[in-house]
Amino acid sequence: MVPLFLAMVAGVALAFNLLVCWKVYRNAPLREAASRSLMAEGSRFFYDSGFAEPLPVFTLKAAMALGADPDAAVRAEGLVLFAAITVVSFLFIRRRFGALAGAMAAMLLAGNPYLGYSAMRGGSHLHALFFILLFWYWFDSEKHTTGSIVAAGLAGGAACLSRLDSAWFVLISAVLFLAIKRRDFDLKAAGLSLGLAFLLLFPYLAYQKAKYGNSLYAQELSLRRWANLDRYGYNSAEPMPTGPLSVAGFLFRDGPVSAVKRTFGGLGRSFSFEIPKVVYYKLTMVLVFLGFYAAFALKKDSLLVFFAAAFLPVLALAPVQQIPVAGGIELRYYLSTLWGLVALAALGFQEGLEWAAKHFKAWLEGKVLEHAAKDKRDNKN
Repeated sequence: MVPLFLAMVAGVALAFNLLVCWKVYRNAPLREAASRSLMAEGSRFFYDSGFAEPLPVFTLKAAMALGADPDAAVRAEGLVLFAAITVVSFLFIRRRFGALAGAMAAMLLAGNPYLGYSAMRGGSHLHALFFILLFWYWFDSEKHTTGSIVAAGLAGGAACLSRLDSAWFVLISAVLFLAIKRRDFDLKAAGLSLGLAFLLLFPYLAYQKAKYGNSLYAQELSLRRWANLDRYGYNSAEPMPTGPLSVAGFLFRDGPVSAVKRTFGGLGRSFSFEIPKVVYYKLTMVLVFLGFYAAFALKKDSLLVFFAAAFLPVLALAPVQQIPVAGGIELRYYLSTLWGLVALAALGFQEGLEWAAKHFKAWLEGKVLEHAAKDKRDNKN
């Protein structure tokens, strides 16, 4: 009855969260989605999406073609993705790790206000998270079939076409699964899935190369903005460098020693500030630690892989002082990490409750036997 009750609570919480977010954040300023309608109007075909990845631009273009208001369409699309992520999480975690874990994960996601807030701001992180989740599930199928291989490839390509930095998740998770499974790792299935994902992504990279002379032009311009923000802050009067900045150039912009210091600084800041904040309900962190222990003890490696593949790429940005008041970066960059933490918390809740129930049952049986023995002695006397 507990999984059923939690699933019902999750449904109510999700409906309430969606309604409240639509009412409260209806006029909240959009982030990168603010210019998405202009890109949609100017695009001629799918991969011609300007300085943004094509999939969010294409979905908005389709909505605008049906007569939808661009602002409302972006926000409604975000809420639909929020709901889809919650439902898919319930189904996937239930199937892989148990009914109680699936219901608990859905409840924690449905009640988290940051997912709804990010959905209403129109960011592309929810697009990426949805397809990352699909890729992770099918790429780690217990038994690979043609359907799971194709589904993983399509989902991986769609994640990269939502946000190109999702490629880090795809590559890191593939490497980690290979390291963990070793001989049991299906190289052929993985190669086919990754190859299909790259085939979907290749036209976008080729288009940027043909138009701008650089396959990663839009993404490297973004890295330049991050580097300038980190060094000069906002509204600096100093002349700042312009032009694309490579990934290596961004990571080692002040030398390898500084890169290591920034990584550990970002690690400390993430666990002390951003991660507890994005989880929102601080008690959840207790369940997260239980989930880490359960995942290691029960060898539920796929959840650990998801968390690592989602969290490691964030460390490069985590030390940047994007928010002048609080410091650090916006919480939307932690949404994929949030999903990994929620899944681990759900596993920790399930295993903790089962452990408590098992020991309570043993204690209760012991007490019953003790009283039975006492009654037997009393009757003899």
